[in-house]
Amino acid sequence: MGGFNSGRRGGLATVEGCASVVLDVCAVMRPVTAEIRRQQAGPIAEGQIAEASAIRWNWTRQGEAAPWATVDVHLSLGSDHGSARLGFDVAHYHRPTGLQQQTVMMEATPCRFGGVRWWWVCLATGRRCTKIYLPDGGIRFLSRGAGAYRLAYASQRGDDMQRSHGRLARLHRRLGGHYRHAEAPLPRRPKWMRHATYERLWAEWEAQIERHEVIFEAGAARFRAGLEGGTESPQR
Repeated sequence: MGGFNSGRRGGLATVEGCASVVLDVCAVMRPVTAEIRRQQAGPIAEGQIAEASAIRWNWTRQGEAAPWATVDVHLSLGSDHGSARLGFDVAHYHRPTGLQQQTVMMEATPCRFGGVRWWWVCLATGRRCTKIYLPDGGIRFLSRGAGAYRLAYASQRGDDMQRSHGRLARLHRRLGGHYRHAEAPLPRRPKWMRHATYERLWAEWEAQIERHEVIFEAGAARFRAGLEGGTESPQR
């Protein structure tokens, strides 16, 4: 549960609530910078294009060995501009992306004490950003601001979906279980627990699952409407 735009509060879904895959340009550039310096014996000269080896980024869930998200990043960089070819396959719960290809433009700005700082250029807004996001339900990496996915961080804003997950997690803990997601069945009755207590907890769990579905469906409807405005051509 918890696809993009599900459980919005105050108009913004959260990065964590919709299981966003995040690409930080600084993290992507860190291993590439040394490689390019070795190739070029220094910074990239004006008019030159340097090709960096493709790097694979993997995301795994706790307790699972196989990655649920894989992104291959291949960079072509000039002195002040470049591009990243992304190949990805993300097994989101509600809308797996399947195999996708996307090109993200990049720009570099000079640093005060030498060198340059790289930025993504958001496909939806045309603005520079340090991070691009792929939430559950999306098929393109975009920024999280106005004109794109409009995501907040959980530390900035609580939301109905997160609270719903919290209620389900508490019921699982009462029964000695470990909560992973809303589809997980309720643990069996512990031997020490009275049947009446377990039946009461089961009824609470069923009621909360119904509320959880309502929250998700409302968010999914907002997501479908919001996507129409989140993939427009860049406007500067």
